[in-house]
Amino acid sequence: MTKRILEVNVDDNGYSGVYSLIKRVIENKPANYQIDLACLEPFESQDNISYLNQLGTQVYYIGYPGNKIRKQFKYYENLQKVVKNGNYDYIHIHGDVANKLYVTALAAYKADSGAKIILHSHASEVDGEHRQLKRFVHKSFRGRLVKLADRYVSVSDLASDWMFPSVPKSQIIKIMNGVDLAAFCYDSVVRKNVRNKLGLSGKHVLGHIGRFAYQKNHQYLIQIFAQVYAQDPKARLLLVGKGDLADVCRQQVHELGLDKQVIFYGLSSNTSELFQAMDVFLLPSHFEGLPIVGVEAQAAGVPVIFSDQITCEAKMTDNVDFLPIDEESLPAWCRQVITDLKLGHCDNYDILSRKKMDITDTVTAFIELYNS
Repeated sequence: MTKRILEVNVDDNGYSGVYSLIKRVIENKPANYQIDLACLEPFESQDNISYLNQLGTQVYYIGYPGNKIRKQFKYYENLQKVVKNGNYDYIHIHGDVANKLYVTALAAYKADSGAKIILHSHASEVDGEHRQLKRFVHKSFRGRLVKLADRYVSVSDLASDWMFPSVPKSQIIKIMNGVDLAAFCYDSVVRKNVRNKLGLSGKHVLGHIGRFAYQKNHQYLIQIFAQVYAQDPKARLLLVGKGDLADVCRQQVHELGLDKQVIFYGLSSNTSELFQAMDVFLLPSHFEGLPIVGVEAQAAGVPVIFSDQITCEAKMTDNVDFLPIDEESLPAWCRQVITDLKLGHCDNYDILSRKKMDITDTVTAFIELYNS
């Protein structure tokens, strides 16, 4: 018998961690599971939709390009139509703020389709502009989530506290974001090829993968790199991703005279190879739920430096450090990078496998969620 699941608020914008996670789940799901997507924002790549269609997944756009207030009503109306017509067993709604979860969960609840509703927290703060207002709205809606869902899921304790403070911890299911460990294992041949292709042979590569957004704190990262480069002329910075603040960061790099030392790579659907080219991975984020790229970096055996705003649950291997992200801590980041550049890559496959961080473990956790 086919089990039908609708994953809500999943799109390929910036190849987000949620999209990467759900795509992997779809790729590895049992044959008798039908998993469809309902996206609030349009997909950026038709090729990604075509690929999902080949896997049997239907993609429904339930958003609206107009003003933000009207958009909420459209989310509600369009999701109700999809739920009523889809005969789904589970409506699995992903989000970083409570107001988005509330609108979509209410729509699924009022559709009265008999489907179980799952709410999934992936963040621990708000992003973008008007953060104080966004934080206020988010906190205003958190308490309203309690009666709308059958199950609550989060990626970390921080994400639980952020989204579900009124839900007993014992009722929140934690599913950490696994990755394809075999695909990220260190490969010296791939490393050499990628570094040659990018002109990084013989260089010391600081790497970062993430959207150019407030959350990821690229401007602080560029300041770190400037200090490292002043001490190590072989240092290079590889930035993978795109986003609204990309031009601001390009201007910052230009003003620092580092145009030739910083690579703005753009988006990549094959980050496993890019990790091979890195010598240190930096994630000085203002906040994270549980960063998938941080898990991927550890799977690739790269030394990792996180901001101290990231949950300690993200540390799964030995070569991981946490540092503050204030101006006074820039020299500490520089010193840690210089130290980590001497470490080289490690084989972390067995460590992460024992901690059930392989994508197969995540798929199993999702399937158990849909069977419980």
